[in-house]
Amino acid sequence: MTSKKLIAGILTGLAAGAVVSLLVSSKKHRSLSRKLVRKGNSLADELKGKFNEFIDRVEDKFQGILK
Repeated sequence: MTSKKLIAGILTGLAAGAVVSLLVSSKKHRSLSRKLVRKGNSLADELKGKFNEFIDRVEDKFQGILK
């Protein structure tokens, strides 16, 4: 394992632990967790839309080349 992968793994684990601790702690943090989930869902939907647009443009270009 390279040192870059090890560092990336450690940082990912720390970030995941921080998020989990926020999500399972007090009531105040539960509202934060709801906000994080909503924001995450919003970002995921936006990313899906942009990815689908990208795929459509690539397909159009390939169809133009193949004709």
